[in-house]
Amino acid sequence: MTSFIKKFILPKEVDFISALLEHSIVIDSIVNALYLCFIDAKEERCQDILANEDQAQSIKEKNMGELLNTFITPIDRESIYRVITQLDWIAVSIRHFVLEAKAYKICSLDDGYTEIIGCIQQQSKSLNLGFQHLKDTDALVVAKNTQDVRDGYEALIEIYIAKMAELADSSDVREMFIQKELLSQLKEISKRMQVCANSLEDIVVKMS
Repeated sequence: MTSFIKKFILPKEVDFISALLEHSIVIDSIVNALYLCFIDAKEERCQDILANEDQAQSIKEKNMGELLNTFITPIDRESIYRVITQLDWIAVSIRHFVLEAKAYKICSLDDGYTEIIGCIQQQSKSLNLGFQHLKDTDALVVAKNTQDVRDGYEALIEIYIAKMAELADSSDVREMFIQKELLSQLKEISKRMQVCANSLEDIVVKMS
């Protein structure tokens, strides 16, 4: 009788906090593969990016399906929806960067990009830590993690501006165009990290 009641009468409950953490872990693995692919020039890790993106897409679709079919959620459905879509946007932005780099036949990036992708890598690590601490409902630690993500974005913007200023003095129009496009894509990834961090902080405030 108890199992019957749970299955057919009681509203379905889903651990969305764990689901979001699972999604963020895969995003972090994509970011790490991005660094290894383009900075360490390990071509095989570029394939890991695409494989992990497929996994991230599957998790997103699963979480969206659960959200549509679940009556009880730990916080409002809109907040969960925002984080699911924003984590997805990070993966999509990385995919766009990889596609553009490959279109320009770029297999590795020079040392000038190490700091930029390193900033994104640190943002991803802080974001993932935020989701881990969300599960413990440790609001102060999550707030610190999300601020670290925002600080990472500001650090990246400073590097971005400096590199764009350097490009402005270049006489090679084709090279300037390619580098500008790649830098813009990396800035977009970092921006998506920041937006997701803001939504994560919104969730922990509502849970506190």
